[in-house]
Amino acid sequence: MALILRVDVDKPYGRKSFPQKIMSKAREDFWFPQVNALGYLKATEEFISYCNENGVQGCFYFRNCTTPNKRITDLLKKGGHKVGFHAENTRTLESFSEELDVFKKETQGLSITSFTKHGSGQEKLGKHHYAPYEEDKYREWATSANINFPFGNAICSSLEDFQINDKFYPKMFWVHKDYRHQDFPTVENALDAAESLDVPVIIHPSNFIADSFVRQEFQKLVTLSNEKSIAWFTPDNS
Repeated sequence: MALILRVDVDKPYGRKSFPQKIMSKAREDFWFPQVNALGYLKATEEFISYCNENGVQGCFYFRNCTTPNKRITDLLKKGGHKVGFHAENTRTLESFSEELDVFKKETQGLSITSFTKHGSGQEKLGKHHYAPYEEDKYREWATSANINFPFGNAICSSLEDFQINDKFYPKMFWVHKDYRHQDFPTVENALDAAESLDVPVIIHPSNFIADSFVRQEFQKLVTLSNEKSIAWFTPDNS
């Protein structure tokens, strides 16, 4: 079977340095322009370039504060990636729909066919973020808004987590170390599962750049998937 790459683009200016964190927070919560010279989506650009160089296709989900610029759009199209919306204000269907409409206006020329939820329900991550994670509600909204909701945010713990029958993947293998279950803790676990099942893998570009563990683990995943002839693909509903 295959690996499914889900990429949540959370930080507009990255998080490796203190100035990057400040600029990211300013754009997330208040207002700060897209300034390419200051590194807007630079981490995402580097991550997409790495994927393109290694033949890895993915589903990239952007917040309204991380809408793709021309450089990112060109790289996404070049790599054959899919683009979706990373929702924050999910208090009501109306607030979600308003955010989605703004995002679609800012991303004209790209096909937006699915969305994911920002955060896993543990804490409020910003001024515009509604913290509770309400998966059943989002699945209902997908029908109302005519947009797919293919991925949940839970952490995988066994092979059974990938045995689905309705094209919805509730649990992910997280590249980030802090979001791995003790019973399913390694890249090798994910690769073994992908030999017989489709395994969704989640990563954040800012972590790929700022966290050496995340970078090395993703590179290891790509290298070993090539050695094992395990493909990367994007589902029809993403």
